[in-house]
Amino acid sequence: MVNANEQDPKTLSMQHSELQKRAESVQQQMGMIQTSTQECAKALATIEELNDIEDGTEMMVPIGSGSFVSANVSRINNIVVDIGAGFSIERPLKDAKEILENRKAKLEKAFENMSNALEQIGQQMQSIESYLSSIQQPQGQPGMPPVSQ
Repeated sequence: MVNANEQDPKTLSMQHSELQKRAESVQQQMGMIQTSTQECAKALATIEELNDIEDGTEMMVPIGSGSFVSANVSRINNIVVDIGAGFSIERPLKDAKEILENRKAKLEKAFENMSNALEQIGQQMQSIESYLSSIQQPQGQPGMPPVSQ
């Protein structure tokens, strides 16, 4: 937490700007993690659906931009799974599902950690805002007694 009482307003204002930039960066990263998590969930759902499909079944396969191609499924017992760094491996459905479930769990944990970090950044920003607001409010004019109610 920022100790606002020990710093001048200009420094605190600069810290606030830096915190705001960090918060925006964390939010962007959280968006990317959320997209990856959704992709894992879709892949897992597809694997579940493939369990019920027989060899030779005709399917519409997405090729991008909302376009599809008709294809016959010839082999469903293995799936090629991205393992990172540009490498993919062919694994049985069960193993592929496990890899994706582990990836999804790690992404969800990363999202939770980033959410906590964003909350801490927000608290630091709020602390700075409160302090700056308190020192900018007029403390009464010299020679005038405080207004009593």
